[in-house]
Amino acid sequence: MDIAIRPMPAKVFITGGAVFTMVLWAICFPLISLSLPYAPIMLTAFLRAAIAGFFLIVIAWMLGRPFPKSTKVCLYILGIGLTATSIGFWGMFYAGSLITPGLATVLTNTQPLIAGLLGWHILNERIGKRALLGTLLGFSGIVVISAESLFATDVQSLSGIAYVVIAAAGLAISNILLKKSANRVDVLYAMGFQLLLGAIPLSLLAFFNTSLPPLSWNWDYVWILLALALPGTALPFILWFWLMDTAPLYKINVYSFLTPVFGLYLGYTYFAESLSSIQWLGIFLVIAAIPLVNSSTRAVA
Repeated sequence: MDIAIRPMPAKVFITGGAVFTMVLWAICFPLISLSLPYAPIMLTAFLRAAIAGFFLIVIAWMLGRPFPKSTKVCLYILGIGLTATSIGFWGMFYAGSLITPGLATVLTNTQPLIAGLLGWHILNERIGKRALLGTLLGFSGIVVISAESLFATDVQSLSGIAYVVIAAAGLAISNILLKKSANRVDVLYAMGFQLLLGAIPLSLLAFFNTSLPPLSWNWDYVWILLALALPGTALPFILWFWLMDTAPLYKINVYSFLTPVFGLYLGYTYFAESLSSIQWLGIFLVIAAIPLVNSSTRAVA
């Protein structure tokens, strides 16, 4: 008796790809912490982007992928590199260190809100009422998760707050550019070149800082750096680029709220960090937000 095997719906692959991407990005946070004894943080950011970009370009060349030639596409790639890699990495690695981790997490996760507004006006994506409610619910979950450390110090650096907001806006703009270029250029070349181009400003920040401590090369740091560059950067950027061509931006971007959730889970599971009741509540709100956003079909008038 023949048994018919139904193909898995596309939604399963999209959800799985988005969740896996957030897991890969969440793993980067403990890896960055592990790298601190060996190298200055901005130097690690530069090397992470440069290694990932070079790797993707070599793979694209070896596979004979079509080289990007359109001026418009090249400008998109440059824009993604400056916003996602230069501004985004700078915000995550440096600017976030000027304020409390809780506030940095909240401000960074304004990115889906900013991207939703930009997508509405630039991509003509009309966000349904459920999607709007779900996005706000997910952001509320991030605020709840970060509540205990949100104002852990009496004085917050205004420059740090401004820098992280700029970084969040940069990431939002990069997602708009990714969405507009997703079906116009080979993913390997696009992500490879944007990482290399974005690494150039990071190299200036790293090498022209005269107060940097010396770099300590050893195999521990090499493995940490490779983990950050390949499964932590190259692979999730490829997946994220592919996801941009599968669904509206706001439906994909809501998964970004999962990154701090997975970060908490990693700390809880592997580093014996405790989770409070309020953090569990925040995790529940984030998880509840995703199906709410993805069930949205009607647009707000």
